[in-house]
Amino acid sequence: MRFKAFIDNLLKKNKRQKITMISVVFIVYVMLLAGIFSYFQSEDMVTNRMEAKNGSVTIIEPEWDRKGQYKARASEPGMEIEKDPKGHNNGQNDLYIRLKMTIDLGTYTAKNDSYEENFPDDDGRRIDSILKAIKLENGNDFLNSSLTETNNSDFKMDTKTQSGKTVYYFYYTNGDTDNKMCIVKPDESTSELFDHLEIPIYKKDYLGVFDQPYSITLTAEGIPSANYPDGLTFDEAKAENGPFKG
Repeated sequence: MRFKAFIDNLLKKNKRQKITMISVVFIVYVMLLAGIFSYFQSEDMVTNRMEAKNGSVTIIEPEWDRKGQYKARASEPGMEIEKDPKGHNNGQNDLYIRLKMTIDLGTYTAKNDSYEENFPDDDGRRIDSILKAIKLENGNDFLNSSLTETNNSDFKMDTKTQSGKTVYYFYYTNGDTDNKMCIVKPDESTSELFDHLEIPIYKKDYLGVFDQPYSITLTAEGIPSANYPDGLTFDEAKAENGPFKG
């Protein structure tokens, strides 16, 4: 009722008074809107500070960002696609870092009956082929022939099954002979996990795998090293009840 009386009163005023009143209402509206945006922005900043306090880590891939992502859109047999993930500490505390990798397969599409007969839909074959295509900087295989260990001595590897999918974890030790995790200081990174993908040249290795949709997804996780003054070993870090929680 008060709002209706306000509108009725506004309509009775002359043109100048109407313009003045409308301007006031508009200014109040803008101020309220600005206050709402300011609230969400300050909430964002609080969240960021909390992340920095406990350690904030991201994946960086300089050569993938510069070249690899564009090549991947038009993958061809024999192509080398840059992909060089590292864990980067962009927080304020020293961290222990592990990288998490999953391979996600898109919907398989057979081109014709002959294609389906020669290159059947086999998730195991497709994932193994993709893993075997991942290479280190020197061209060596990223994983051993059984795909159970990494040939990158800077990381120790562990695998877990989650929701029916194999998840690959890589704990950054920087080659420590006692398998102790390496401290990564603020604004520093791990070494690169691997360097590139070598797409097979031969049709039998390429078709049914690299002409089908897939993605290699990487994330980074960090925990403050100050919580472990005596250091943290790979075995301690990968434990089910360990600091990374699974």
